[in-house]
Amino acid sequence: MDENGNAPQADATEVQHGLIGMVRAGDAHVQQSASVLTTAKGGADLNQSAAVALVSGGDTSMKLSAAVAVPTLGDLHIEKGGAQWAIAAGDVSFEKGGCAVAVAPSVRVDHGGVGVVLGWHVDVGESSRVLFGPLAALALGLAFGAGMGLAMAVSAGYAANKALKNMPRLPWRS
Repeated sequence: MDENGNAPQADATEVQHGLIGMVRAGDAHVQQSASVLTTAKGGADLNQSAAVALVSGGDTSMKLSAAVAVPTLGDLHIEKGGAQWAIAAGDVSFEKGGCAVAVAPSVRVDHGGVGVVLGWHVDVGESSRVLFGPLAALALGLAFGAGMGLAMAVSAGYAANKALKNMPRLPWRS
């Protein structure tokens, strides 16, 4: 750690068979390991690994791996793995894998499944499943928002009515 409390950063880091708290690198290659946070200025590769967050400034590849959140500025390719949140500035592709939410300009799913896809181009291959595409996700969000707004308005009206009934008599209130 330096005087600011930052972990040292290398141009390329390769980790094999380890339990890691945080990796900061130019390019990160993690194999058969588990990490809490992996950040890379360039590309990142996970092979038979798990990560809570994998943040990458370049292309990201996950093979036989799992992650909770994968935001990347490049393309994201997941093969026989999964993620809860896959967010990419480039394209996202799944081969025999999937995620809960995928956000990218282009998403391709082959032999896998994705819960919600938000993207301009969604390609669902054979033996694949996407529960909510962009339009269905928009409709679900609008319906959920309208329902919650109505519930909040009704409960606020009920609470205001109860509060006004319990107030002492005021001169301007008859």
